[in-house]
Amino acid sequence: MGCSSSDEVTAGVAEPPTVFGDERPTELFVPSDYDASQPTPLLLLLHGFTTSGLIQDLYLGLKGPALERGMLYLRPDGTVNPDGSRFWNATPACCDFHNSGVDDAAYLRGLIDEVRAHYNVDAKRIYLAGHSNGHYMAYRMACDHADVIAAIAGLAGGMYAKPDEQCHASEPVHTLHMH
Repeated sequence: MGCSSSDEVTAGVAEPPTVFGDERPTELFVPSDYDASQPTPLLLLLHGFTTSGLIQDLYLGLKGPALERGMLYLRPDGTVNPDGSRFWNATPACCDFHNSGVDDAAYLRGLIDEVRAHYNVDAKRIYLAGHSNGHYMAYRMACDHADVIAAIAGLAGGMYAKPDEQCHASEPVHTLHMH
């Protein structure tokens, strides 16, 4: 995963990048009072099927409250399928309907790792919030990367049909499920 940034320099120190994700770049929103010496929570918002991170954020309005509470904030986009719809390849139920096989769990883990390489992210406060297909993806991340994800919250989604067989979380992940 690569990152990009402006070439601005402040007092001889390059500003950390705010765009991450290579082929699916997403902007990191940084609270105005960010202090690199203090561990900071990170929140990722995962959109529903056919929408985008921006539209999902306009719908749920999480950016402002996240920044006001001192959180780093990402709203990445899933892959665009042949029908022109954005999706997350979360579980067999939702939503890789064209069988692209894209590894969105690896993509999101890569985003988290990139941000952690440039910002002081509190490893015990990495959160995902998702709506619909994004809620499925949040569950997928909790199953695949429980060592990284502290908690998930979701609206109108679900997880694997047989969680005892399909979800192999290495440790518990706090979960808020709204439907």
